[in-house]
Amino acid sequence: MSIDSVAAVGLLGVQKGMQGAASSASAIANANQASSPDMRSMTEALVSLKQHEQQVAASAKTIKAADDMIGNLIDVLA
Repeated sequence: MSIDSVAAVGLLGVQKGMQGAASSASAIANANQASSPDMRSMTEALVSLKQHEQQVAASAKTIKAADDMIGNLIDVLA
């Protein structure tokens, strides 16, 4: 696996996490606008939002690791 593909996987993870977070945030907003909000769906959306937050953080660490590897390779070759 090349460093570029590791960074690409990390970027894909960030994108999917952000899309999921947007979907969860929309579900939370819609539940708040209802006349009688469904607490079960609100709780599920909040948990899902937290999961997506963690996914984005983990993916960002993957991208950072790929960046560090590239930096180390440049240092070795210089």
